[in-house]
Parts: sequence; structure tokens; C-alpha cells
Amino acid sequence: MINFDDFEYNKALIPTDAFEQQKYLKQLEEHFYEEIKNSDEANAYFANYRPESIENFRKTYVSRKAHLVQCQQYYADKYHEKEISELSFQKKAEEVLGLILQKKLFNMQLRWRAGQLEIDGIDISYDFEFWAKHILSCPCVPAITRREVELMKEYLLRFDEDDEVDDHYCQWQDYDELTRKSENGLMDDLPGWYDFYDSRMGTGALLLLPDHKGTMEDFYMDQSRKTIETKPPQTVTQEPAPYLHGWGKDIFDFAKNFEKDKHFIALFKYYKYQEEKEHRSPDSDDLNQAVRFLLTADRPIYPKSLLTWDKAIMAAAKEYENTKIVEALDFAYDEYLMMKELGFNKESPQEIKEKHDRDEIVGIYRKNILKGRILNGEPEDFDY
Repeated sequence: MINFDDFEYNKALIPTDAFEQQKYLKQLEEHFYEEIKNSDEANAYFANYRPESIENFRKTYVSRKAHLVQCQQYYADKYHEKEISELSFQKKAEEVLGLILQKKLFNMQLRWRAGQLEIDGIDISYDFEFWAKHILSCPCVPAITRREVELMKEYLLRFDEDDEVDDHYCQWQDYDELTRKSENGLMDDLPGWYDFYDSRMGTGALLLLPDHKGTMEDFYMDQSRKTIETKPPQTVTQEPAPYLHGWGKDIFDFAKNFEKDKHFIALFKYYKYQEEKEHRSPDSDDLNQAVRFLLTADRPIYPKSLLTWDKAIMAAAKEYENTKIVEALDFAYDEYLMMKELGFNKESPQEIKEKHDRDEIVGIYRKNILKGRILNGEPEDFDY
């Protein structure tokens, strides 16, 4: 990226006053015109073109050149917008590799809970949630395979308008949350990526494994809590009255009971209609962001048919973003393998250990589980 600080016509030299700026730009045009007119190189260039077109070209060119001086920051930002955008896709590709590692670690957690797998550095179930926050530095997860990268590409390029975007999901190792069953007996809270991985890799049966470790931890935690002095029962107090909000349903319910004038009744009716209409309408901020993003696209974008216009725009933006991430994924994977071969991590082992030692929740779980083990007449360790 070129530095314009030493530019002869740096933006800092352009007058801010409108009249002075116009005068300055006019003088620039005159200067640029004389520069071209007296240039042997320019005249040699013009010799290849029809003479009657030259004068008009000179005037147009110097006008455009002065305009570029005036708007230099705007054009520089626009030019580097693609460069910045490409770097963001590279970063997102690295984050996507993290999602592959999250699924691999979650499958390890399922086996660990069932007693099928011992993992160096994992003593309690909450350790998995700690490593979820440092997944790219987790030493116990096997390296990502090329097959898993291709699988992620397939996942990103599929189209499902009802599928939630996974990149907002942050509880990748929360076993209780992810395995909670709905009324129909399904684990509806599993991320779409986890389901997709299981369907292609045949790992769905791991979800059926028993949670021996988790059950034992709950038992030890209960044993630990029993030693805490119970507080005297508190006096039962009456439930507080509901809070009356100054918007939405509370406003309309009050107006319905309070207003008697037919004009106000009608106005509140109209107001309610407009509120409900805006609620039904697509979010303008999200749409504007999607449109701005699509304007940076480096290829034609064709919205999906059979979608309402707003969903078509949102889907097109997401599909384009995923396509760009897929295109950056191979480079990110090669870099990941190189860093792994060199033994480099996002965070050093010492940094990770210090963070783990300082993690308050990790400390509470470890302390209370060990205490429960002692109270139950068992060794003060995590061998259960």
C-alpha cells in the first residue's frame, strides 16, 4: 500500500474553504495542462491519434487529474477495499478451521465422558469448555485432515435458507446444552456443522454414549455442597407486580382500556398497525449491510428464486461470503499445517497454562470435585 505522506499534492495541502479549494483546483488544472502541452513524451504519444481529438483530451485529462487530487483518500480507500476484504476472508477461513477442530474435540469429549478415552491435560468436563476458547492452540486434538477441509467446503457451499449461521455460535463444547433433547426426542441445539460432520463421517453414534464422567462429577459436586451450612428458610414474600413498560403491548393494552375518544382509539389502532408492519418487515440495517457487501463482489451474483426479495438478498450475501471463504480455505489449511509442523501455536504452552491456572470456573470445579471425592472416602484425584 503506497504511502501518500510525501505526495506533492497531499490531501493536507488542499484548502478546506470551498472557495479557496475551487481556486486551488483550477490552478492545478492549468499547471497540469501546461505540463502536458509542453511534454515531448506526451506529444509523441498524441501523434498516434487524430489531431482534432487532442485538445479536448488534454482538457478532460487534466480535469480528471485534479479531481483525483481532490478525492485521493476516497479512491485509495476504494482501491484497498478489496485487499482489506480479501484479508478478512483469510481470517474467516482460519476461524472455519477452528470449527473443524471444535467438532473433533467435541467427539473426543463424548468418548471421554463414556470412559473410552483418556486425554492428557483433561481432568474435568469443564476443561473442554476452556479449550473451546483456545481451540487453535489445543494440543490434544488431532490435526485437521484434507478430507475434513473438503467436507467443510461442501458444508459452506450447500444452500439452506432456514439454516442458522454457525459462526455466531459460541458454546461449542457445552455438553449439557448441545445434547439436551426436545419434546420430540431430538438434540435440536446441535450446530448444523456438527450434524453435517456426523452425517458424512459416520460419527453420530457417539452421541448415544453414556455420560459416566458427567454423572460422577455431579455426584461429587453434590457431596461438596452438602457440607455448606444451609441458610435459614426465608420468609415467603408475595410475587412483585409486573413491570409496566412504556412501549409495545403495554402501551396498546393501556390505550384499549383508558381511551374513550374515538379519534384517539383510531390513532392508536393506526399506530399499532404501523408497529406490527415494521416488525414484519425485514431488518433494514441487515439488508443495507448485505447490499454493501454484495457491491464489493468480484463476480456476478444471482439471487435464489422462490425467495422473497429480502431473503434472496440475505441468502446471496451469505452464499457469496461462504464462496470466498472456501476459496481462501486451502491457503489457510496449508498455513495451518506448516505452523503445526514447526510447532507454532496461536498461544504458547506457557501462556495457555497460565490462563488455565487463572480460570476461576476451572478452579471452582476442580476444588469442589476433589472435595466431594474426599468426603466420599475416595482418593483426592480425578481418576473416576
